[in-house]
Amino acid sequence: MAVIKSTGVKVFLVLLLTSAWTGGALWVGWQSPQWLDAFLTKEKPVEITKFYPLDKFIISIPGEKYPHYLLLELALKSNNQELQPVLNEADPLIRNSLMKMFSRKKFQDLNNNDQLDNLQSEALVNIVKVLMEHEFPSDIDEVLFTRMVIQ
Repeated sequence: MAVIKSTGVKVFLVLLLTSAWTGGALWVGWQSPQWLDAFLTKEKPVEITKFYPLDKFIISIPGEKYPHYLLLELALKSNNQELQPVLNEADPLIRNSLMKMFSRKKFQDLNNNDQLDNLQSEALVNIVKVLMEHEFPSDIDEVLFTRMVIQ
C-alpha cells in the first residue's frame, strides 16, 4: 500500500470519511428500519381490570297495593387503577342518582329477570353522566349487580 504523503490528500480523505459516516447515520435515522424499531419501542403496560364494590342500597319501590323494598349491591368495573378515591368522593352523587333511577321503576319491571341487562346499562349511563356533570373521571366500563333482592 502506498503511503500518502500529501497533507491535503489526508485532510480530504478524513473529510470524505466523516461525511460518509454522518450521511449514513442520517440515512439510517430517516429510514427508520424495522429492526431498529423493535429496539426502540416500549411495551405498553397490561391493563388490569379492577372491580370497585359500592355499599349496599335499600330503596323503596312503589307497588300497586303497597311499597316494596329493593336491596341492591353492585360493583363498578374499570381499567383505571386510580378510581377508588374518585368513587369515595363522588359516593353521595352516585348513590343519589341510583336511588332516583330505581325509585322511578315499578315493582313489575324490577321483578323481571330479563330486565337485568337493561337496568345495568341504565345504571352505567346514570353514573357516568353524574360523574361527568361534576367533572370527575368517568372511565367506568360496566356496572355489575352482585346482589338484588326485591320484597
